[in-house]
Amino acid sequence: MQLTRRGYALVAVVVVAEVLAVVHGARALNAVAAPAVIALVVGAVEVVRVERPTADRGAVSPGFPGDVREVDLAVDGGGVATVIDRAPDGVTVDPATADASGSATVEASLPTTLTYDVELADRGRHSLGPVLVRVSDVLGLVTAEFDVPETATALVYPPVYQVAGREALLREVLDRDAIERHEFDEIREYVPGDPLRDVHWKSTAKDPEEMFVTEFADRRIEDTVVLAASSEDGAVDEMAAAAASVAVMTIDAGVGVELRAPTVSVPTGSGVDHRDRLLRALALTEGGHPDPSEMEDVDVHVHADADGVTLTLGSRTHAFDDLTVSRANPLADRGVSA
Repeated sequence: MQLTRRGYALVAVVVVAEVLAVVHGARALNAVAAPAVIALVVGAVEVVRVERPTADRGAVSPGFPGDVREVDLAVDGGGVATVIDRAPDGVTVDPATADASGSATVEASLPTTLTYDVELADRGRHSLGPVLVRVSDVLGLVTAEFDVPETATALVYPPVYQVAGREALLREVLDRDAIERHEFDEIREYVPGDPLRDVHWKSTAKDPEEMFVTEFADRRIEDTVVLAASSEDGAVDEMAAAAASVAVMTIDAGVGVELRAPTVSVPTGSGVDHRDRLLRALALTEGGHPDPSEMEDVDVHVHADADGVTLTLGSRTHAFDDLTVSRANPLADRGVSA
Protein backbone atom coordinates (compact mmCIF):
# COMPACT_ATOMS: atom_id res chain seq x y z
CA MET A 1 0.00 0.00 0.00
CA GLN A 2 1.27 3.47 -0.83
CA LEU A 3 0.13 7.03 -1.33
CA THR A 4 -0.80 8.34 -4.73
CA ARG A 5 0.37 11.72 -5.99
CA ARG A 6 -2.87 13.16 -4.70
CA GLY A 7 -2.23 11.52 -1.34
CA TYR A 8 1.27 12.97 -1.09
CA ALA A 9 -0.09 16.39 -2.03
CA LEU A 10 -2.66 16.13 0.77
CA VAL A 11 0.04 15.12 3.25
CA ALA A 12 2.02 18.19 2.20
CA VAL A 13 -1.04 20.36 2.86
CA VAL A 14 -1.41 18.84 6.34
CA VAL A 15 2.25 19.42 7.17
CA VAL A 16 2.19 23.02 5.97
CA ALA A 17 -1.03 23.70 7.90
CA GLU A 18 0.43 22.29 11.11
CA VAL A 19 3.66 24.25 10.71
CA LEU A 20 1.75 27.48 10.14
CA ALA A 21 -0.48 26.75 13.12
CA VAL A 22 2.53 26.26 15.38
CA VAL A 23 4.41 29.31 14.10
CA HIS A 24 1.56 31.75 13.82
CA GLY A 25 -0.92 30.26 16.24
CA ALA A 26 -3.63 30.10 13.63
CA ARG A 27 -5.89 27.48 15.19
CA ALA A 28 -8.22 27.69 12.20
CA LEU A 29 -5.59 25.87 10.17
CA ASN A 30 -6.28 22.75 12.23
CA ALA A 31 -9.75 22.76 10.70
CA VAL A 32 -8.01 22.17 7.37
CA ALA A 33 -5.54 19.58 8.59
CA ALA A 34 -7.98 17.43 10.57
CA PRO A 35 -10.32 16.51 7.68
CA ALA A 36 -7.30 15.82 5.49
CA VAL A 37 -5.87 13.39 8.04
CA ILE A 38 -9.25 11.70 8.40
CA ALA A 39 -9.50 11.32 4.62
CA LEU A 40 -6.07 9.67 4.50
CA VAL A 41 -6.92 7.28 7.33
CA VAL A 42 -10.28 6.34 5.82
CA GLY A 43 -8.63 5.81 2.43
CA ALA A 44 -5.96 3.57 3.93
CA VAL A 45 -8.56 1.48 5.77
CA GLU A 46 -10.65 1.20 2.61
CA VAL A 47 -7.71 -0.10 0.57
CA VAL A 48 -6.50 -2.48 3.28
CA ARG A 49 -9.93 -4.12 3.45
CA VAL A 50 -10.05 -4.77 -0.31
CA GLU A 51 -9.85 -8.47 -1.17
CA ARG A 52 -7.21 -9.63 -3.62
CA PRO A 53 -8.62 -9.31 -7.17
CA THR A 54 -9.01 -12.33 -9.44
CA ALA A 55 -9.16 -12.51 -13.22
CA ASP A 56 -10.61 -14.76 -15.88
CA ARG A 57 -9.77 -14.76 -19.59
CA GLY A 58 -11.19 -15.96 -22.84
CA ALA A 59 -8.99 -17.87 -25.28
CA VAL A 60 -7.26 -15.93 -28.05
CA SER A 61 -7.54 -17.56 -31.47
CA PRO A 62 -4.27 -18.13 -33.33
CA GLY A 63 -3.68 -16.28 -36.57
CA PHE A 64 -1.21 -14.81 -39.02
CA PRO A 65 0.86 -11.61 -38.84
CA GLY A 66 -1.49 -8.68 -39.43
CA ASP A 67 -4.58 -10.49 -38.14
CA VAL A 68 -6.58 -8.76 -35.39
CA ARG A 69 -7.82 -10.73 -32.40
CA GLU A 70 -10.14 -9.73 -29.54
CA VAL A 71 -8.93 -10.16 -25.98
CA ASP A 72 -11.50 -10.54 -23.17
CA LEU A 73 -10.45 -10.08 -19.55
CA ALA A 74 -12.85 -10.14 -16.59
CA VAL A 75 -11.50 -8.82 -13.28
CA ASP A 76 -13.36 -9.51 -10.04
CA GLY A 77 -12.86 -7.66 -6.76
CA GLY A 78 -13.83 -4.40 -5.10
CA GLY A 79 -12.88 -0.75 -5.10
CA VAL A 80 -11.86 1.67 -7.79
CA ALA A 81 -9.03 0.24 -9.86
CA THR A 82 -6.74 0.71 -12.80
CA VAL A 83 -6.41 -2.59 -14.67
CA ILE A 84 -3.30 -3.05 -16.80
CA ASP A 85 -3.01 -6.09 -19.04
CA ARG A 86 0.65 -6.37 -19.94
CA ALA A 87 1.30 -6.97 -23.64
CA PRO A 88 4.37 -8.73 -25.11
CA ASP A 89 6.45 -7.42 -27.99
CA GLY A 90 4.96 -9.88 -30.50
CA VAL A 91 1.52 -8.22 -30.55
CA THR A 92 0.31 -4.63 -30.79
CA VAL A 93 -2.53 -3.36 -28.60
CA ASP A 94 -5.18 -1.11 -30.14
CA PRO A 95 -4.03 2.48 -29.47
CA ALA A 96 -7.52 3.31 -28.18
CA THR A 97 -6.88 1.17 -25.08
CA ALA A 98 -3.08 1.22 -24.86
CA ASP A 99 -1.04 3.20 -22.35
CA ALA A 100 2.42 4.67 -22.92
CA SER A 101 4.06 1.26 -22.47
CA GLY A 102 1.76 -0.39 -25.01
CA SER A 103 -0.28 -2.34 -22.46
CA ALA A 104 -4.08 -2.38 -22.43
CA THR A 105 -5.43 -0.19 -19.62
CA VAL A 106 -8.82 0.66 -18.15
CA GLU A 107 -9.93 2.57 -15.05
CA ALA A 108 -13.18 1.33 -13.52
CA SER A 109 -14.90 0.10 -10.38
CA LEU A 110 -14.42 -3.61 -9.78
CA PRO A 111 -15.72 -6.00 -10.94
CA THR A 112 -15.12 -4.94 -14.54
CA THR A 113 -14.41 -6.33 -17.99
CA LEU A 114 -11.60 -5.22 -20.27
CA THR A 115 -12.12 -6.00 -23.95
CA TYR A 116 -9.62 -4.84 -26.52
CA ASP A 117 -8.07 -5.74 -29.87
CA VAL A 118 -4.51 -6.82 -30.57
CA GLU A 119 -2.79 -7.06 -33.92
CA LEU A 120 -0.65 -10.16 -34.27
CA ALA A 121 2.85 -9.28 -35.39
CA ASP A 122 5.71 -11.73 -34.87
CA ARG A 123 5.70 -15.50 -35.41
CA GLY A 124 5.68 -17.49 -32.19
CA ARG A 125 3.90 -17.91 -28.87
CA HIS A 126 3.28 -14.68 -26.97
CA SER A 127 1.92 -14.39 -23.44
CA LEU A 128 -0.62 -11.69 -22.58
CA GLY A 129 -0.41 -10.75 -18.92
CA PRO A 130 0.02 -11.12 -16.02
CA VAL A 131 -2.51 -8.50 -14.99
CA LEU A 132 -1.60 -5.56 -12.78
CA VAL A 133 -4.54 -4.27 -10.73
CA ARG A 134 -3.97 -0.98 -8.93
CA VAL A 135 -6.80 -0.47 -6.39
CA SER A 136 -7.37 2.94 -4.78
CA ASP A 137 -9.85 4.53 -2.39
CA VAL A 138 -12.72 6.61 -3.74
CA LEU A 139 -10.73 9.85 -3.33
CA GLY A 140 -7.65 8.44 -5.02
CA LEU A 141 -5.35 9.08 -2.05
CA VAL A 142 -4.09 5.57 -1.25
CA THR A 143 -3.38 2.70 -3.60
CA ALA A 144 -2.39 -0.96 -3.46
CA GLU A 145 -1.03 -3.02 -6.35
CA PHE A 146 -1.83 -6.65 -7.04
CA ASP A 147 -0.21 -8.92 -9.62
CA VAL A 148 -2.81 -11.37 -10.88
CA PRO A 149 -1.03 -14.30 -12.58
CA GLU A 150 -3.69 -14.88 -15.23
CA THR A 151 -2.25 -15.10 -18.73
CA ALA A 152 -3.41 -15.96 -22.23
CA THR A 153 -1.43 -17.20 -25.20
CA ALA A 154 -1.49 -15.48 -28.57
CA LEU A 155 -0.08 -17.88 -31.15
CA VAL A 156 1.12 -16.27 -34.36
CA TYR A 157 1.57 -18.54 -37.36
CA PRO A 158 4.25 -17.86 -39.97
CA PRO A 159 3.08 -16.01 -43.09
CA VAL A 160 1.71 -18.22 -45.85
CA TYR A 161 2.25 -17.32 -49.50
CA GLN A 162 0.74 -18.63 -52.71
CA VAL A 163 3.31 -20.86 -54.39
CA ALA A 164 3.34 -22.42 -57.85
CA GLY A 165 5.02 -25.72 -57.03
CA ARG A 166 1.94 -27.95 -57.08
CA GLU A 167 2.52 -29.43 -60.53
CA ALA A 168 6.22 -29.91 -59.81
CA LEU A 169 5.33 -31.62 -56.53
CA LEU A 170 2.99 -34.05 -58.24
CA ARG A 171 5.34 -34.68 -61.13
CA GLU A 172 8.77 -34.78 -59.50
CA VAL A 173 7.98 -36.08 -56.04
CA LEU A 174 4.88 -38.24 -56.44
CA ASP A 175 5.62 -39.25 -60.03
CA ARG A 176 2.08 -38.73 -61.29
CA ASP A 177 0.04 -36.20 -63.23
CA ALA A 178 -2.43 -33.82 -61.60
CA ILE A 179 -5.32 -35.27 -63.61
CA GLU A 180 -4.57 -38.73 -62.25
CA ARG A 181 -6.41 -37.91 -59.09
CA HIS A 182 -9.28 -40.37 -58.73
CA GLU A 183 -10.70 -43.70 -59.73
CA PHE A 184 -14.33 -43.98 -60.86
CA ASP A 185 -16.74 -45.10 -58.16
CA GLU A 186 -20.40 -44.34 -59.03
CA ILE A 187 -22.87 -41.85 -60.49
CA ARG A 188 -25.07 -39.90 -58.07
CA GLU A 189 -27.38 -36.89 -57.98
CA TYR A 190 -25.83 -33.44 -58.05
CA VAL A 191 -25.63 -31.51 -54.78
CA PRO A 192 -24.72 -27.82 -54.40
CA GLY A 193 -20.96 -27.42 -54.30
CA ASP A 194 -20.12 -30.24 -56.70
CA PRO A 195 -17.69 -29.03 -59.42
CA LEU A 196 -19.25 -28.76 -62.87
CA ARG A 197 -16.36 -30.70 -64.38
CA ASP A 198 -17.72 -33.80 -62.60
CA VAL A 199 -21.18 -33.56 -64.19
CA HIS A 200 -22.05 -36.78 -66.02
CA TRP A 201 -23.76 -35.29 -69.06
CA LYS A 202 -24.90 -38.57 -70.58
CA SER A 203 -26.93 -39.49 -67.50
CA THR A 204 -28.15 -35.91 -67.08
CA ALA A 205 -29.46 -35.85 -70.66
CA LYS A 206 -31.72 -38.81 -69.93
CA ASP A 207 -33.53 -36.90 -67.16
CA PRO A 208 -33.69 -33.12 -67.84
CA GLU A 209 -35.14 -32.46 -64.36
CA GLU A 210 -32.13 -33.95 -62.58
CA MET A 211 -28.39 -33.47 -62.79
CA PHE A 212 -25.92 -36.25 -62.11
CA VAL A 213 -22.24 -36.20 -61.26
CA THR A 214 -19.50 -38.77 -61.29
CA GLU A 215 -18.42 -39.87 -57.82
CA PHE A 216 -14.75 -40.74 -57.57
CA ALA A 217 -12.94 -42.93 -55.09
CA ASP A 218 -10.33 -40.55 -53.79
CA ARG A 219 -6.97 -42.23 -53.61
CA ARG A 220 -4.94 -39.10 -52.96
CA ILE A 221 -4.82 -39.76 -49.24
CA GLU A 222 -2.39 -42.57 -50.11
CA ASP A 223 0.06 -39.93 -51.35
CA THR A 224 2.33 -38.52 -48.67
CA VAL A 225 5.23 -36.10 -48.70
CA VAL A 226 8.00 -35.81 -46.14
CA LEU A 227 8.74 -32.10 -45.73
CA ALA A 228 11.97 -31.05 -44.00
CA ALA A 229 12.88 -27.51 -42.98
CA SER A 230 16.26 -26.13 -41.94
CA SER A 231 17.84 -22.73 -41.47
CA GLU A 232 21.06 -20.94 -40.69
CA ASP A 233 21.39 -18.26 -38.02
CA GLY A 234 18.90 -15.42 -38.38
CA ALA A 235 16.78 -17.10 -41.05
CA VAL A 236 14.30 -19.13 -39.01
CA ASP A 237 11.31 -16.91 -39.80
CA GLU A 238 11.95 -17.14 -43.55
CA MET A 239 12.29 -20.92 -43.21
CA ALA A 240 9.01 -21.20 -41.31
CA ALA A 241 7.12 -19.06 -43.84
CA ALA A 242 8.37 -21.06 -46.81
CA ALA A 243 7.69 -24.41 -45.12
CA ALA A 244 4.19 -23.27 -44.13
CA SER A 245 3.47 -22.16 -47.70
CA VAL A 246 4.61 -25.51 -49.12
CA ALA A 247 2.68 -27.44 -46.48
CA VAL A 248 -0.57 -25.58 -47.21
CA MET A 249 -0.12 -26.01 -50.96
CA THR A 250 0.51 -29.73 -50.48
CA ILE A 251 -2.49 -30.23 -48.21
CA ASP A 252 -4.65 -28.35 -50.74
CA ALA A 253 -3.45 -30.80 -53.40
CA GLY A 254 -4.92 -33.62 -51.34
CA VAL A 255 -1.52 -34.97 -50.33
CA GLY A 256 -0.56 -36.00 -46.81
CA VAL A 257 2.36 -34.20 -45.15
CA GLU A 258 4.90 -35.25 -42.56
CA LEU A 259 6.94 -32.36 -41.14
CA ARG A 260 10.49 -32.53 -39.85
CA ALA A 261 11.65 -29.14 -38.58
CA PRO A 262 14.69 -28.33 -36.40
CA THR A 263 12.94 -28.56 -33.02
CA VAL A 264 9.48 -29.97 -33.82
CA SER A 265 8.02 -32.75 -35.93
CA VAL A 266 4.50 -33.66 -37.00
CA PRO A 267 3.50 -37.18 -38.13
CA THR A 268 1.84 -37.74 -41.49
CA GLY A 269 -1.70 -36.47 -41.86
CA SER A 270 -4.00 -34.57 -44.16
CA GLY A 271 -6.99 -32.25 -44.08
CA VAL A 272 -7.78 -28.98 -42.34
CA ASP A 273 -7.01 -30.15 -38.80
CA HIS A 274 -3.63 -31.47 -39.87
CA ARG A 275 -2.92 -28.24 -41.73
CA ASP A 276 -3.46 -26.33 -38.50
CA ARG A 277 -1.16 -28.72 -36.62
CA LEU A 278 1.55 -28.00 -39.18
CA LEU A 279 1.05 -24.25 -38.85
CA ARG A 280 1.18 -24.50 -35.07
CA ALA A 281 4.43 -26.47 -35.20
CA LEU A 282 6.01 -24.00 -37.61
CA ALA A 283 4.95 -21.14 -35.35
CA LEU A 284 6.93 -22.70 -32.51
CA THR A 285 9.99 -24.18 -34.18
CA GLU A 286 13.42 -22.72 -33.61
CA GLY A 287 16.17 -22.46 -36.18
CA GLY A 288 18.77 -25.06 -37.05
CA HIS A 289 18.68 -28.44 -38.77
CA PRO A 290 16.75 -31.66 -38.22
CA ASP A 291 18.76 -34.69 -37.15
CA PRO A 292 20.78 -36.01 -40.14
CA SER A 293 19.03 -39.38 -39.85
CA GLU A 294 15.71 -37.63 -40.54
CA MET A 295 16.95 -36.23 -43.85
CA GLU A 296 17.54 -39.54 -45.62
CA ASP A 297 14.03 -40.07 -47.00
CA VAL A 298 12.95 -36.42 -47.36
CA ASP A 299 10.85 -35.55 -50.43
CA VAL A 300 10.78 -31.76 -50.10
CA HIS A 301 13.47 -29.71 -48.34
CA VAL A 302 13.11 -26.04 -47.44
CA HIS A 303 16.35 -24.32 -46.45
CA ALA A 304 16.87 -20.69 -45.48
CA ASP A 305 20.08 -18.74 -45.03
CA ALA A 306 21.40 -15.21 -45.52
CA ASP A 307 21.14 -15.59 -49.30
CA GLY A 308 17.45 -16.52 -49.29
CA VAL A 309 15.28 -19.62 -49.28
CA THR A 310 15.63 -22.65 -51.52
CA LEU A 311 13.12 -25.41 -52.15
CA THR A 312 14.31 -28.84 -53.23
CA LEU A 313 11.66 -31.01 -54.89
CA GLY A 314 12.98 -34.44 -55.66
CA SER A 315 16.25 -33.88 -57.50
CA ARG A 316 15.67 -30.22 -58.42
CA THR A 317 16.35 -27.12 -56.35
CA HIS A 318 14.43 -23.88 -56.88
CA ALA A 319 14.66 -20.42 -55.38
CA PHE A 320 11.55 -20.03 -53.25
CA ASP A 321 10.98 -16.50 -54.54
CA ASP A 322 10.78 -17.88 -58.08
CA LEU A 323 7.91 -20.15 -57.04
CA THR A 324 6.04 -17.48 -55.08
CA VAL A 325 3.02 -16.35 -57.07
CA SER A 326 1.69 -13.90 -54.49
CA ARG A 327 2.40 -12.74 -50.96
CA ALA A 328 -1.34 -12.78 -50.28
CA ASN A 329 -2.31 -15.46 -47.78
CA PRO A 330 -4.36 -18.17 -49.57
CA LEU A 331 -6.05 -18.98 -46.24
CA ALA A 332 -7.26 -15.43 -45.65
CA ASP A 333 -10.85 -16.18 -46.66
CA ARG A 334 -11.03 -19.69 -45.23
CA GLY A 335 -10.38 -19.12 -41.54
CA VAL A 336 -8.02 -21.06 -39.33
CA SER A 337 -9.14 -23.16 -36.38
CA ALA A 338 -7.80 -22.73 -32.89
